Amino acid sequence: MPHRTKQTTTMERIANISYSTESFEKHSKIPTTNHGWKVILGAVFASVSSTPLFAAENQSGASLTQVLERGGPVMLILLGISVVALFLMFYYLMTIRTALVVPKDFINQAEDAVKKKDFELLSKICDENSSPAARIIAAGSNVFIRSKNNYQMIRDAIEDEGTRQAGLLWHRIQALQDIAVIAPMVGLLGTVLGMIKSFMGLNQELATPRPTVIASGVSMALMTTAAGLVIGISAMILYSFFRARINRVLSNLENDCNKISIEMMVADSDTDSPF
Repeated sequence: MPHRTKQTTTMERIANISYSTESFEKHSKIPTTNHGWKVILGAVFASVSSTPLFAAENQSGASLTQVLERGGPVMLILLGISVVALFLMFYYLMTIRTALVVPKDFINQAEDAVKKKDFELLSKICDENSSPAARIIAAGSNVFIRSKNNYQMIRDAIEDEGTRQAGLLWHRIQALQDIAVIAPMVGLLGTVLGMIKSFMGLNQELATPRPTVIASGVSMALMTTAAGLVIGISAMILYSFFRARINRVLSNLENDCNKISIEMMVADSDTDSPF
């Protein structure tokens, strides 16, 4: 009877996985012509799930503390990396915004000062604002005050400062790309350490090797590998998201700064015109 119950449970798992795959195929409209791989995947999953280690986990569940203990010291390193990535995500969400990089109120005040041809006021407005847009316009305004009618110097000053501010924004999100590279490598280190742990257990108990020693090392290897990959993939997705956001923010920054620089040149030409 126990053998019959175990066989029934295994077949039910295979059927459930096959049903889930067919449901995915139906809703996503992605054809999967080969049905055999569904049964193989279900059999592998069912056989692994029926082992004592995974059966105990399915019954009691594994808490975060248990996962950290089974993952070893490498899992603690990965936990720290994930916390840093989470902090960076919220920090970038709060700071990389058009409203902070190109404040609308500052742009309106700068445009009003240029239209009034009050470039001293424009410099004062830029000094009171710490946004990248203010620094770019301040660079052009300072050159404009010192050397009027030299449009090339004004444009060069604005472009140089714009390149510097854009580089600072790109450098800010570089940490996410570093995490995306480092996390899988740390997970791979955990894989190697887990395999070493398993083989050391075999070497110490050649006569009667205990399955728990081997399972502990394999569990450590798999958990650290999975954690490193999850953190690395998540960090790369976040990097792609913020890269697109920076491109959008820089586009708005370039448009507004170019508009103000052109108005500065037009205002100066109107001042020098004898008519």
